[in-house]
Amino acid sequence: MVRLPYTTGSMADYKSLVGRQWLYGKFDCYTIVRDYYKLLGIIMPDYERPKDLITSKSIFLDQAKNCNFKQVNFEERSKDDVLIMKLGTKNPMHAAIFLGDNRILHQKYESLSCTENYSVYYRRSTKAVFRYGK
Repeated sequence: MVRLPYTTGSMADYKSLVGRQWLYGKFDCYTIVRDYYKLLGIIMPDYERPKDLITSKSIFLDQAKNCNFKQVNFEERSKDDVLIMKLGTKNPMHAAIFLGDNRILHQKYESLSCTENYSVYYRRSTKAVFRYGK
């Protein structure tokens, strides 16, 4: 992994990441996290995706440490943090970027990538928060 200078709160122009059609392994939630951080100058490795989305483990949870991410308390979440959610799967697998101002960026299953309000549904679904380079 390439690590370039980065400070929390850096501005990423993520608009180019919005509106992409979900395609597993090419445009999925891990891809949007990788692409977002690439905009910040951080190159994250790509990983083979699990075959079974419903029961498999999270790529991000398994690889967070290798990618220089550390878990932080939910209450301490801030802009650019990665939120790991459990959305209809056995394990928390869905990743989203916390944009601040109660907004998230993510690529939902079989949907277009988008920004949305970080609603009660997503808050309750969030099982872990990770920050780069803490």
